[in-house]
Amino acid sequence: MRRSNLIAGLLIVLVLCAAPSISAHRTKQTPEHKAAIKKCNGDYNQAVKHANADYKAAVKSANKQTGMARAESLAHARRAKSRALAAAGLAKEQCVANAPK
Repeated sequence: MRRSNLIAGLLIVLVLCAAPSISAHRTKQTPEHKAAIKKCNGDYNQAVKHANADYKAAVKSANKQTGMARAESLAHARRAKSRALAAAGLAKEQCVANAPK
């Protein structure tokens, strides 16, 4: 019993000593980096809104059609939305990668 308490106590002390050294490695982001990331996120959100708006407009237009034309229009709208969102995601990744550190 005493040995397990001793081991538990030592583990607690070890964790408490190691915690400050682990958290001390975090560095603050520069204001330029924060601004660049904010711009990247804003551009991405705008691209997503635009893609969604285009998709809704295409669906509204496709719903006025019948048969195969409607199915093809809806499929084209889905593919276009998917491509637009993928391009927006890629642009965001590149923007974040190019942001000043």
